[in-house]
Amino acid sequence: MNIMTTEASATVAADTLKQLLHERTERFTRTGAYVDELRLWEEDPIRFELLYTKLSQVVANAHEVARLVSASPMTRELGELIFGLYTPDGDAIALSHGLIVHVHTISRMIKWMIENDYEKTMGFREGDIYFNNDPYIGGAHALDQMIVTPIVVDGELVGWAAGLTHVPEVGATAPGGFDSYFTNRFHEGLYLPCVKIGENDELRRDFELLVERSTRTPVYWLTDNRAKVTGSLMIREHVKELIAEYGLEYFQRASEEFIEDSLRAAKRKIAAVLHPGVYREVAWRGSPIPGDERLLHAPVELTVREDGSIHLSFDGLSSAAWQPFQGSLSCLEGLVMNGLIQHVLYDSRTNEGTLLAATLDVPFGTCCNPPSILYPTTLWGPAYGAGLAVGQALSRAFFAQGYREEVHASSALSCGYTAGGIDQYGRSFGAHNMEFGAAGMPATGVADGLDTSGVEFNPEGDMGDAEIWEQMLPSVYLSRRMRMDGGGAGKFRGGNGIQSLYMLANTSDIEVGSFGSVPIYPSPGLMGGHPAATLYMWTGKGTNLAEVAAARRPIPDGEGDDPANPAFVELVEGEWTVHHGANKRTEPMKAYDMFTAVSGDGGGYGDSIDRDPEAVARDVRDERTSRRAAREEYCVALTEAGDVDREGTERLRAERRRQRLAEAIPADEYRARARARLVAGDVSTPTRRMYNDLLENSPRFAAHMREFWELDDDFLIPDPEVAR
Repeated sequence: MNIMTTEASATVAADTLKQLLHERTERFTRTGAYVDELRLWEEDPIRFELLYTKLSQVVANAHEVARLVSASPMTRELGELIFGLYTPDGDAIALSHGLIVHVHTISRMIKWMIENDYEKTMGFREGDIYFNNDPYIGGAHALDQMIVTPIVVDGELVGWAAGLTHVPEVGATAPGGFDSYFTNRFHEGLYLPCVKIGENDELRRDFELLVERSTRTPVYWLTDNRAKVTGSLMIREHVKELIAEYGLEYFQRASEEFIEDSLRAAKRKIAAVLHPGVYREVAWRGSPIPGDERLLHAPVELTVREDGSIHLSFDGLSSAAWQPFQGSLSCLEGLVMNGLIQHVLYDSRTNEGTLLAATLDVPFGTCCNPPSILYPTTLWGPAYGAGLAVGQALSRAFFAQGYREEVHASSALSCGYTAGGIDQYGRSFGAHNMEFGAAGMPATGVADGLDTSGVEFNPEGDMGDAEIWEQMLPSVYLSRRMRMDGGGAGKFRGGNGIQSLYMLANTSDIEVGSFGSVPIYPSPGLMGGHPAATLYMWTGKGTNLAEVAAARRPIPDGEGDDPANPAFVELVEGEWTVHHGANKRTEPMKAYDMFTAVSGDGGGYGDSIDRDPEAVARDVRDERTSRRAAREEYCVALTEAGDVDREGTERLRAERRRQRLAEAIPADEYRARARARLVAGDVSTPTRRMYNDLLENSPRFAAHMREFWELDDDFLIPDPEVAR
């Protein structure tokens, strides 16, 4: 393969893609620039901008057409897809809207093929179709599936067209591919690491047979592939038309300058809006594996430099373990880029230059950079948590610079249910419901979080129509409504997510499970704001719902005002169980069994007793906040009619302030108490496991922790049971 190397068209001269990749990497490391100058922009900025505008439209059109080609509700309804145009060595030039968390994972795939000599052993020819869903190459889990095809002009490879979708079934040991109890990679389904699945723009039949015979519901995988091929071929053909219009040398040079322009714009924006300094945040996730229940530590140290570059250290991540709540390195990179785009760089080009403004330190062997491809990465909780911690660290840097609208608490941790077996049509099926694409968003420094609006990893996502989910899965909605009190309380409250109540219908050969996290708060608040409500799932087995309906007695339409005593438990008899953390092993269920699912909620901002009482009353009227929360969380007294009782509210808030003062203790005294508990091992077992893992395997974190608490150099938290 002869890469175009004239001085006018390329910054780095190379005879092979691998050489180009290595020399480009070395040059950027040495100079900090993708190209030295924006020559084309300086010569004719209008022509330069017109080309980028056309390329942006090309990838956006591919996204929309592909979305409608697919039969999968993940793609068609929720918009779980993204398309892009890449340089010959795999750097993103232009990206569509959509699943932003994957703006860099396709780059990883292209670069992996180059590093592994595909150019020589497999060849990159016009019409080749390459597929990958291996998260250790690029992606987050087996459900993330990408296709790339070369763009060749006059025998020269000049770029790549690519698309990625999230599919709902991959042949895992649990239907739908999500499960909180996977303990190794082989539980996660069918992996195809950078496999050529088509030639001459045609998909291979043997590949499709592999999918058909390895998954419960192959139609979603196979139609998504057609959608990705359709979008990628659209990009390829339109790019070739633009190359004919602008000239190959101009296109190649412009592609590099687009990336450099994005890098410069990113650094200018960061320098303008983020205060230089070091900001530390931490998030927690967890694993419910029986006998090895553990918390997972997801910290970040954000360094904002005066030149507009940033450094992100994830030192202190928990070690990788045989549990599914961890993420691949490419997943964490995508989450970081996603956070930068949404919270800082939302008004500039989105391409490789965005990520080049940041450097990452992710220790090898941790749960976001596992030491072996055998570790599962199904749910990538700490990577998602670390991404949210990055957002909160950015918020503190915004705040320090004097900005308020950009300051935000953390977004929702998503969860949902999976199901498989024989559906209402008598067909084998497996899938997961992803209506959590409409979770509650975080509160900001000036406003409440949006209710049921989106998720961090896909801001344009949707919940999907209930009728579509009922066609896909044999579960019937009894209700789908906003989860009252889900968002964290605060001066500005976090957005509430969705809570749905389902019954199973027309089949008794089905298994249902759920994925979430350990039962701790999933979405922290900021500046005194409360965290979002914990996740949970109710199941009711062997119910008398059929009798209730036949007798025309009231059927529940939600949880009601008391989560501890939900309406569906009161109205319908059955074996009711609450699954804390929304983790439920996949198990058989039957017709008329019932269950719930929640989508997640946003964190709150500021002190809850500073909230406008009229806003609380409005939320109570709109069933966004309960009367209990109005009184206990916000200290707002309401009349029987729902109006604000001003005098009662003042009394409640004055009493809350007196209570805080009475219960408060000096920081030194608190520190002494906490240290005494730590030394005595008076902590939960998952907490002890988490910190002892870090003390043994994270030298930097261990040094900080031992220094802060004045502990011996070999201190580990003791187990009181062992001591006895």
